[in-house]
Amino acid sequence: MADYYYTDASRQPAGPVPLEQLKGMFEKGELANGALAAEVGATEWEPVAAMFGQPATGGVGYSTPPVVPTGNIGRPEDEFEPLAGWAFGLGLASWFCLSVLAAIPGVILGHMALGKMKRTGNTNSSAKVLAIIGLIASYLHLGLALVYFGVVLIAVVFAMANP
Repeated sequence: MADYYYTDASRQPAGPVPLEQLKGMFEKGELANGALAAEVGATEWEPVAAMFGQPATGGVGYSTPPVVPTGNIGRPEDEFEPLAGWAFGLGLASWFCLSVLAAIPGVILGHMALGKMKRTGNTNSSAKVLAIIGLIASYLHLGLALVYFGVVLIAVVFAMANP
């Protein structure tokens, strides 16, 4: 059976729910007067009452659907975490400026951003991706800088041992 979106008391889309559940809600009077419904994937709304063989009721304002029923319904995307943007920027800056001084705060801010997003339940995928990219870029730069300084140190020691 198909699933349907429906409008709640404040004319906002809700659902989707199976047709049987929508019919049960209608019969129990749980839907607002003049509620509209649309099958998932449909482009137009229709009165719920008309779907179940009753005369459509409701105010004049219900003639226009509140949204196109094919849109995303559910929880909106969380706010972007600014620390993730800073971590990303510093991670890239560490490579373009060849500066370990940008990589260290990039690591710190990347971990802070991911920790804050986890604590607050923020699910913004863009912020999470940017924080992770910033962390990877910063850690890679720090790792390569340590290898470089290690090679330089070994070269200096060999140069001093063999004058």
